[in-house]
Amino acid sequence: MSQNKRHQDDILYITKPTRNILLALGAWPTVNSGRSIYAKAHKFFLISISYILLSSDLIPGIFYWLMEKTVRVRLQTIPLLLYDIMSASQYSIFIFRCSQLRQCLKHVEEDWQNVLSIDARNIMLKSAKTGKRLVSICGFFMYSGVFTFRTILPLSQKKIVTDQNITIRPLPCPIYLFSLDVQISPIYEILFVIQCITGFVMVSIVTCACGFTAIFVVHACGQLKILINMMKSLVQKQWQEEHEVDKKLAEIVEHQVRVRSFLRLVQHTLQEIYLIEVMVNTITICLLVYFLLVDLQNSNIGILGTYLLSIANVIIHIFLFCYTGEQLTTQAEKVAVASCELEWYRLPDKKARSIVLLMIMSNTSTKISAGKFVDLSLKTFGDIMKTAGAYFNMLRNVVE
Repeated sequence: MSQNKRHQDDILYITKPTRNILLALGAWPTVNSGRSIYAKAHKFFLISISYILLSSDLIPGIFYWLMEKTVRVRLQTIPLLLYDIMSASQYSIFIFRCSQLRQCLKHVEEDWQNVLSIDARNIMLKSAKTGKRLVSICGFFMYSGVFTFRTILPLSQKKIVTDQNITIRPLPCPIYLFSLDVQISPIYEILFVIQCITGFVMVSIVTCACGFTAIFVVHACGQLKILINMMKSLVQKQWQEEHEVDKKLAEIVEHQVRVRSFLRLVQHTLQEIYLIEVMVNTITICLLVYFLLVDLQNSNIGILGTYLLSIANVIIHIFLFCYTGEQLTTQAEKVAVASCELEWYRLPDKKARSIVLLMIMSNTSTKISAGKFVDLSLKTFGDIMKTAGAYFNMLRNVVE
C-alpha cells in the first residue's frame, strides 16, 4: 500500500477550523498522547475558564427562571437555558470522550497516510472540502447570530426608567444574582462583557459539534466512494491467477470492514450530541415561532428581526446535521447498488461466488442516528419541523 508523504498537511487542512476552536477551549483531543506538564496545566486552565463562563450564564439564568412569575417571560427564557445546557453538555462530551475522539482522529489520519492512489487521495480531498464548507456555513450563521443577539440587540435597545427613577440597562441574557445590583457600574459592564464572551464560547462548542460530524461522516463518505472504485476495478481486469483475485477481494473486504468499524466508533462517540441537538432545536424552533407571531402586532422591527435570525440559525444548524447524515446514507446505497451491478462473470468460476458475500455486506444499512432513536436524514429534518409545528399549536392553545 502506498504511503502519502503529505498526510500531515492533509490532516491539518481538513481539521483546521474545528481544531483551532477546540484548542482555544482546551478540548482538542491530541492524537499524540504524550504531553508535557505545561501542556496539561494549560489545557486544565482553558477547560476551567470555559466551564466558569458556561456556569456564569447557566446558573444565574436558572435562578432568574425560578424567581420569575410571568409565564411569558419564563417561556422566553427557555431557549436561552436550553442552549446553555446543550453547550455545556456537548463540551462535557468533548472532554470525557476525549479518548474516543482521539481514536476517530487517529483512524482518519491512518486513512490519509495509507491512501491507495492519487485518485483515492483526490476523492478524499473532495470530500474534505465538502466537510469544511459545511463547517464554514454553520460557523457563519452561528457567530453572526450570537454577535447580533448578544451585542447589537442589547446595545440598540433603549434604557428603561422606572417610576422610582431607576434606570435599567438591558443585558444580553436575563440573570438573577440575589442582592447584587447588576445595574451599577462597573458590575453591569463586567457582566455584559462576560455574557458576550460566553455567547461566543457557546456557539464555538455547537459549531465544533458540527465540525466533528463533518470531519468523520464526510470522511466515511469518501472512503465509501473509494470502495466503489475498488469493486469496479475487481471485475475490469482479466485476472491470470486466482490468488490475485483473492488478494483484491481481501483488500475490498478489509476496507469495507474498516469503514463500518469507524462509523460504529463515531456513532458511539457522538450519538448523545446528535440526540441533544434534535431535542433542543425542536423545542427552540417551536418557542421562537410562537413569540415571533405574538410580537407581530407590536411591529418592533428589531425584535422581529432577532427572532427571524434566530429561527434561521436554528433551522440551518439542524439541517446541516441531517444533510450530513443523508449524504452518508446516499453513499451507502450507491455502494449497495454498485455491488449488485458487478460483472461477476468476468471472474474465475470459483471466485465469482465470493461476490455474494460482498453484496450481502454492502446491502447492510449504514446510518448515523441520534441516540439510536432517530436517523440523521432529510426525512428526520422534515419530522423535526412537523414536530415543532405540533408543539407550537399545543403551546398556543394552552397559553391562550
